[in-house]
Amino acid sequence: MAWVAHGSSELGFIQTAGQGQSRTVPAVAAYRGRLWCLWADLDGNAWCAITDDGGDFGGRMPFPQAGLPVMENLNGHLHVVVVLESGDIDHYILDDEPQRQASWVHLGPLPGATTLSSPCLVAFHNRLFLTFVDHNGKLYYTAWTTSNLHPSSASDIGGAWSDSRPVSSGDTETFRGIPALFVTNGTLHLLCASASEPREIVCYAYDSAGSGWSQCRDISEGRAARGISATSYGETAYMGFIENTGASADRPGDSTVTIASFLHGQWQPHEPVGGGQSAADPPQIAILNGRIHCIFNDATATKDLRWYSRPILAYSMASWMAAIPDTTLLSNVTIPGTHDSCARSYVPFVRTQYLSIRQQLALGIRFIDLRLRRHDNGSLFCYHGGIPLGFPRGLSFAAVMDQVWAFLRGPHHTLPATETVLVSINNDDVSDDQRANPGIFYQAVDAAVAAAGPYPDGTPRWFLGPITPRLGDVRGRAVLLRRYPGDPAVAPRVRTGLDLSDWVDDSPDFTIVTPTNVRVRLQDKWKFSSRISLADLVASKSGFVRSLMLQAAARPPPPTDLVNSELQPNPETDEHEGQDGDWYINFCSAVGDPVEHGELAEAKWIAVGARTVGLDWVDGMNRVTRDFLLRQHQQRQKAGEDAGGDKLSVGGRMRLGVVNMDYPELPADNDLVARLIETNF
Repeated sequence: MAWVAHGSSELGFIQTAGQGQSRTVPAVAAYRGRLWCLWADLDGNAWCAITDDGGDFGGRMPFPQAGLPVMENLNGHLHVVVVLESGDIDHYILDDEPQRQASWVHLGPLPGATTLSSPCLVAFHNRLFLTFVDHNGKLYYTAWTTSNLHPSSASDIGGAWSDSRPVSSGDTETFRGIPALFVTNGTLHLLCASASEPREIVCYAYDSAGSGWSQCRDISEGRAARGISATSYGETAYMGFIENTGASADRPGDSTVTIASFLHGQWQPHEPVGGGQSAADPPQIAILNGRIHCIFNDATATKDLRWYSRPILAYSMASWMAAIPDTTLLSNVTIPGTHDSCARSYVPFVRTQYLSIRQQLALGIRFIDLRLRRHDNGSLFCYHGGIPLGFPRGLSFAAVMDQVWAFLRGPHHTLPATETVLVSINNDDVSDDQRANPGIFYQAVDAAVAAAGPYPDGTPRWFLGPITPRLGDVRGRAVLLRRYPGDPAVAPRVRTGLDLSDWVDDSPDFTIVTPTNVRVRLQDKWKFSSRISLADLVASKSGFVRSLMLQAAARPPPPTDLVNSELQPNPETDEHEGQDGDWYINFCSAVGDPVEHGELAEAKWIAVGARTVGLDWVDGMNRVTRDFLLRQHQQRQKAGEDAGGDKLSVGGRMRLGVVNMDYPELPADNDLVARLIETNF
């Protein structure tokens, strides 16, 4: 997989001439669907830049503190730690909630921590871990724990750093350069190069129960000239460094940017970035939407920042449906989706997402869940439980769909169509008037759909049929799934959209049979109002999710050349059970009472995980679901190998239906969306 240069030229500059020079190692992070870069220029001024909707870095913006920066996304909040010229360390957080202008908030210094080189920062179990090399060459670490898990904005977040401790008090070895932290198989690892030649990279593993480190030789790899960076994605870890090859007459110094991948329990062959690019300082890496991004300051007098990336998946998350045959029914595709897709409210118990619709689609999401209300002028706006979204002006249905159209066909609607997006719409207004007059909301949606019109080339934007379409019939189009009641004046069999209006609230297993005899199996157990620990809540909810997944997987997809009518139950005999064309729609989301006996019940922590009252870590639904998929994949691989198959060619295709999540991009190293997509191949 080739490395691609980004930025303003084929050389990969992230800024125009003179605007992106970095005197030391930059900081890089993936945060809320964008790539962030922070650096100090040759004059000591600090700057940051962010990728825009087109994926390119915008112009630089000032950062309030100069020094040696590191940056990390801690479960949806961006933290920056800066080493000052004195060696002291400062901590900042980005406040970019929608109700106020984005700003950097100073959280204070790190007490008792000093270093004269760049540290490393990583998120692990809802804590920040910082490692650094002190002036004696010893490795130290400290951890930051937030003191309030339900802030209304980042500026309200508080926390405390632990005392700095040596990684290994009995270790006489000294280190030099930048350390690196990454997570693999649920364990936090630390890498750092020895101070003695040949600069072998040493690895430690963190014991969460014992709060200590032990040397882990099976993950140590290579020789680093000046330091290391690392990141992880699912089971795979990636390490970026300048390999220490030793000076010679032909090679006076070490400067080649190198990436190594840790996969299947071993390091893969090292690869040079961009055909052998040179760097003045160790490269920094981050993963966003299935690509690994590498940014470094080049080995020239100007030290310009350069940017390269390559895919880490066998498909693009922006166009993964392109590899699925046209004749495939949508009910036979595993489709990742989001729950309450537009609920990006600054109110913690309303919010279920950080990413915009555009960012969700770029991540691979293909099902969006909209809750709308009709305003007096007939227009539709997004709500969640009666609370308007898109503060302060509101988020219109038309604005949401504009993001969908731009994704499906490009900003000018000229790109070839490969994807489809399932759009589930429900009426958020549950008043007696709405129940008594369902035709008002039904007609409002119909009017909004008609107002969108076709694409400029005449292609319809919507598929409104009450049946299960094939993928080839809906590429480039949105498919309507209607959770709101139909207009009594319209015959049930010809109402727009796939009719899901018989939805059962808060049920772990129910079936809808539409007027056109489409059978839909659903799991939407979301309310846990009784007194229950977070661990028990996640265990209960994940059991419901696994049950429906296994039912969907137990029915192998039918031959793709069958017509839609052959897959529908017989209306005369009402034989619905066991039809291979059934839909399966599964929700990983849940909420509970705000706090019961100190346990956490906010949607975010159910999805992402949290530290409970006893400070024990509990994995959330995203991690638990991902691990379940991994076990299923491994079981299928073993079964295929036992049957004489090639390990690399078995264990893939498994229909799971639509799987909807809160905060699908979190935790940052979780590859749940990719795992779901891969079951289609």
